[in-house]
This record gives sequence, C-alpha cells and structure tokens, in this order.
Amino acid sequence: MRLAPVPMRWRTDLRKAAYYAALSSKTTHAALEAVDACRYYAVLIALALNGVSKSQLLVSNPASLEVFEDEPLTPTIAAIASGSYRDQKPPRIRGSGYVVHTLEAALWALSNTTDFRSGLLKVVNLGEDADTTGAVYGQLAGAVYGVEAIPSEWINKLAMREVIEVYAGRLYECSQ
Repeated sequence: MRLAPVPMRWRTDLRKAAYYAALSSKTTHAALEAVDACRYYAVLIALALNGVSKSQLLVSNPASLEVFEDEPLTPTIAAIASGSYRDQKPPRIRGSGYVVHTLEAALWALSNTTDFRSGLLKVVNLGEDADTTGAVYGQLAGAVYGVEAIPSEWINKLAMREVIEVYAGRLYECSQ
C-alpha cells in the first residue's frame, strides 16, 4: 500500500486525491483491492488533514462519499469503510502485509487507542509485516493527531528530517 504525498497535495480535492492514489498504487500494486484501498485511504487522510475528527472518520462511512459514486469501492474495501474492523481483534486483525489486513489493522489500531504512540505500538506489535502496517497507521494517525502528537524522541531520530520537513511544507503549500 503506497500513498506517500498524494493526500497532502490533493487534500482539498478528494477526487484528485483518490485518482492519484490509484495511479500511485498501480505502479507496484495493481490488484483492484490494493488500488481501492489506496483510493479510500487517501480520502481518509485528506479528510483528516482538512480537520475532520477521528470519530467522524471512523463512525461515518467515507465510502459513501460522492468521490466514490462513479467508481465504487470493491466489496472488501467498502466493508472496511463501513467499519468491519471495529469488532475484530487479533488474531483476526493481522499485520500480514496483505492490503486488506494492513488497512484493517491500521484502522483498528486508530479506533482502539487515543494517541499516536499507543496506536503505533498496538499495530506494530501485531507482528508479521510490522513496518508496513506501522507506516500505514502512521500516515493517518499523523493526519488525525498532528505532528505534535508524535513522540519527539522518534522525530529526532529521523534520517533526513530537515529534507522531509521541507518537502512536507511544499506539499502543504501546493494544496492551498
């Protein structure tokens, strides 16, 4: 699941965020479930960057948004968007690296914790493909909680932190 800068750049245009996330996915993960997971997740991140609260993201069904009318999500991804992960727990929730499991795990961790740190620890402790599930969780949790919520000791250890911050600032400026 690859999203990188797409949601931030197109945060004010959900259709473009979904479209470019789909294109990004297709470069390495062209299966329809992977593409739709990226479309859906990009919209979630864009909404969070626009100030939609965590509870609104997790309680509402963003899959029903106008952005998905012309091209509905696959049934599996639509089920996740409807909250199928909410009543699950390990071992049903997995960090296997399979796009469906990764998306479920990230949303499950976000819905079952109250801060960036505890959610990230919860999702990576599922094991398996922990770096992928952690990265996917971190994208949305970062958009939901803000950079201030990320433990400073983690931020201070980032390689090329200054470069990352410059690019993030530029993407944000482009989205204005």
